[in-house]
Amino acid sequence: MSSNYSLFYRYDGAAPAQFREVRVFDATVWSAEGAAMTWGEETRTAHAGAEEAQAAYAAFCAAALADGYMLARASVIDPAVFDAPLLQTLLVTATRQAVTALRAAHPGQHFNAYALLSDDSAMTISLLANSREALATAEDEDEMLWNPGEWQFDEGGAYFDSAYRLLLQAHRELPFSVEFEVFRASAFEACIAALELLAAEGLFGTGVEREETLVLFEVSDSEPPDGTLERLNAPAMVAKLCEWKASWDE
Repeated sequence: MSSNYSLFYRYDGAAPAQFREVRVFDATVWSAEGAAMTWGEETRTAHAGAEEAQAAYAAFCAAALADGYMLARASVIDPAVFDAPLLQTLLVTATRQAVTALRAAHPGQHFNAYALLSDDSAMTISLLANSREALATAEDEDEMLWNPGEWQFDEGGAYFDSAYRLLLQAHRELPFSVEFEVFRASAFEACIAALELLAAEGLFGTGVEREETLVLFEVSDSEPPDGTLERLNAPAMVAKLCEWKASWDE
């Protein structure tokens, strides 16, 4: 059975700062609120029937607007379908905003590496970046280059909150009947496809700059899908990684 969902934000500048979200299914209204990029505090209320639940849902939405929140997304959710195209769209927008914020915050840095990170359960999403200047300070430049966990920049994380909320529906106690492997594969493909689109539009540079810029999708405690590096990088960058890996055996 499909259900109505709404997501509201208070903003700090252009970035989400506080969220409220609400979903109604059958005679139940579920809601959560808190700081952006957190699980938040959940409330679940059972009503006498679907009509009463819908009225409570509408009242929650009206109260959020009255409290100074802005509606960011309203949709109908089918528990049997994971909306991967929506996730991809949200990630394109969030990554573009985060990279813009990153460059504005560090105008003296020449960024040459970007990575979207998730985890093996496809619950989290974040952006890391590194620069030529940061790389030059590393004891082992190759070790830093290929390990986003050692990179220095992570501004703009709040822009990913809407995408994070979409992923969380698979992890909360909410109606969601998509098989985990299908959900995980769809979520990861949306991440990779979003980076591909942004690369094509020139967000990570053009010409020589693009060829020398590393773009990754990484999964903590696991490996990204096969072929991800090749999809997101120039052949010379892929060859550089292969050479580094080959050096391990020398």
